[in-house]
Amino acid sequence: MVRHAQTARLEQTTDFPHEKPRPSRADLRQEMSFLVEINRGLTQNACLTRLNEDCLERIMEKLDKHAPICREVYERTRARVHELLLLCAANYANNCEYGAVGDLMFNPRLTLVHIRGRHEPVVKERHTFLSDQFLGMAETRTEVVIWLKGQTVLETRKKALIPHSYEILERCSTIPSGYLESARERASRIADLSALLCCEGFKDRLDLESWLRHASPSDRALIESRLIPLDWTQFHRLGGAINRTVHHLDSFVKSPKMPNHAIPAKAGIHCF
Repeated sequence: MVRHAQTARLEQTTDFPHEKPRPSRADLRQEMSFLVEINRGLTQNACLTRLNEDCLERIMEKLDKHAPICREVYERTRARVHELLLLCAANYANNCEYGAVGDLMFNPRLTLVHIRGRHEPVVKERHTFLSDQFLGMAETRTEVVIWLKGQTVLETRKKALIPHSYEILERCSTIPSGYLESARERASRIADLSALLCCEGFKDRLDLESWLRHASPSDRALIESRLIPLDWTQFHRLGGAINRTVHHLDSFVKSPKMPNHAIPAKAGIHCF
């Protein structure tokens, strides 16, 4: 009977887990410090000569590891990063840098190759065909392909940055559907432009510029209409809205009249 009573009490306690304590004023101050630092770095690096996959990946990893308190500021910070990803990819597409576009949009950052009979997976070389990486597993390339199909399973551990970022934005509670649709359309336009220029055989931007100088007016107009203007408006609009909200929250944190355990539920950012 005693054992049954103890079990019943245990079930009662596990049915209703303790609520997490509400963030304190100190928690909010630490959160704002982190997000202000991230956004300051975004603004400082918001130029094409500084934007690249490595830089943006480091920022993304910091945000991925962070457990947000003020979701509006955090999620709009993620939207600012997504803007930089799209601007960087558009610039690459305009300049015929097909591999760089692919890395941001399609090529997984980490793929594991699981081989039958082996305990540890092999890391796929990102810019190497599997048939080249495992060329020694059979005598001919055709046999290598057959071996790969029958003996290996691929696992995408880290997606390319743009789809990874977009999937996170889709789960955000404060990002409007109109922004997601705009981001998706811009990504599609970047992919289409890169595919078009690649199919036309342009090796680089110099090759494209040379062709444009000698093309007929109609052909030149067609290609130029597909090039993507780099619009920084949304990036800066998001930054301004975040700054205003951080100022509002900073005033709240410093107010002696507010209880230490309370934080405002909504900051009211309207920037989309």
